[in-house]
Amino acid sequence: MQFMEKPWLLAMDLDGTVWDNLNISGVRPPYRRISDNEITNGDVRIKLLDDIIDFMEWCKNNGAIIISLSWNIKENALMALREFNIDRFFDYHATDYTPEKGRRLLEALKYLGDRGIKIDRSRIVYIDDRNIHMDEIKKLVGDVIFIHMWKDVDNYKKAKEIIYKNIIQSKSSRGA
Repeated sequence: MQFMEKPWLLAMDLDGTVWDNLNISGVRPPYRRISDNEITNGDVRIKLLDDIIDFMEWCKNNGAIIISLSWNIKENALMALREFNIDRFFDYHATDYTPEKGRRLLEALKYLGDRGIKIDRSRIVYIDDRNIHMDEIKKLVGDVIFIHMWKDVDNYKKAKEIIYKNIIQSKSSRGA
């Protein structure tokens, strides 16, 4: 992994945040791609959310390390990411079939730290369509920038604005 001198971390939930399905664990694989932004298992269609690819490309181009942080059966989530051809954006997967996102975020930070990549807590952005994991994340990791998708923002353009203001612009104004 090669990143900017002072990288930042984008931790992405998947269900309802990257794609429209709210429980990929309940959608039996295998999946196959039926269009640029849609996959199916034959019974259920799952669609990428608008502008998600542009958003992840923008984040990567602006120094993000992107991890999945999702409460899902890992194999189902990874298979869907591969079918959508967006697995290329992710540097690490902290996805597991447990609600313990705070613990898994700590494990991801340790994984990165073991590879010489230190992330300041103020440079962690967590995007999820639900806020139920925030107490644990605050307790175990600390204050992170939480973007409550569909509550704080209603599209990824607005999520970019928050990240730009809190991560990108903030870094350039410090001369880092």
